[in-house]
Amino acid sequence: MSGREKDSVIQDTIDESPLFKHLSTEWRHRLAEHSEVRAFDDGDEVIEEGQEEQHHLFIVLDGQVRVWTQSPEGEVELKTLHSGAYFGEVSLISDKIATATVEADGDDVEVLAVDREHVLELIQNDEKVQDMLEGITVARAKDTIGKVLD
Repeated sequence: MSGREKDSVIQDTIDESPLFKHLSTEWRHRLAEHSEVRAFDDGDEVIEEGQEEQHHLFIVLDGQVRVWTQSPEGEVELKTLHSGAYFGEVSLISDKIATATVEADGDDVEVLAVDREHVLELIQNDEKVQDMLEGITVARAKDTIGKVLD
């Protein structure tokens, strides 16, 4: 993929994301300028549970990622995310350690990594994005607790 094609994929992903599509053109361009495409192969970790700093919000471009956590009884499967889904928001907005591992589920997985500083600035300036991210964070926390305690 050429640099121009990559730039187009990044901008299109930001423009079409339910999280960002309501934003002004200026904000969407700003987020795109501070984003990058990252590629992973099967089993590669995008986020590792316990990781201290989360520097990005991720959006799945191609393929799928598997989300899991460790419990006293072993590994607990939480979710599989596909194209368009975002992740990494829990530790990003809470500034806490990563609560789950996210790994490529298959080869040729590509994700968009959106810079943390710009996402946090956006959250401070846009109540809709803040509400969406907080809502998904609470829903995912409840889902995780339910699966771990089963």
